Amino acid sequence: MTGETTARLRAETAEAHRRLEDNLDIFGKIASADARRRLVQRFHGLHAGAEAALAPWLTAVDGLAFGDRSRLPQLRRDLAALGCGDPAPPACRVAAPAGAAEALGLLYVLEGSSLGGRVIGRRLAADGIDDTGLSFLDPYGPQVGEQWRAFTAVLERETVGDADREAAVAGALRGFQLALDWLCEAA
Repeated sequence: MTGETTARLRAETAEAHRRLEDNLDIFGKIASADARRRLVQRFHGLHAGAEAALAPWLTAVDGLAFGDRSRLPQLRRDLAALGCGDPAPPACRVAAPAGAAEALGLLYVLEGSSLGGRVIGRRLAADGIDDTGLSFLDPYGPQVGEQWRAFTAVLERETVGDADREAAVAGALRGFQLALDWLCEAA
């Protein structure tokens, strides 16, 4: 069952989500080794910046396990698998959220990408395309549904009124725009 905040986020960010998918061209970007490397570097930068901005608001949220949701360890392994060594790619600059509800909205974008990552992985497998360096797309493996439900349960519990829901939508819209701006620079 979808909660009120989750349903509102899905409805009010649908166009931003579609715009990101249409402009990212992830399958085109992972077709060549150089483009794949650049894309994974951009994802690393996005997560590095976003996770740093979200941590002050979300680390102590009961039941969220924010630190366990970090994709940075996987992204570092993926970069190594693609032949990228240190130093780490530059982090995306992410403005600090105004509060926990806005932070949860931005996290909605990052966590939601794990669902899309499963779809991408299935398509790669069906097309016989090597997935080296792309493990970050499927951070939870078979537990993706369980992780998503745990996240949305926290989201619903922590966004109890219209002001919180509006802040969560604002954070999610900002997250989609951030991803569009940052990731689509990976040509």
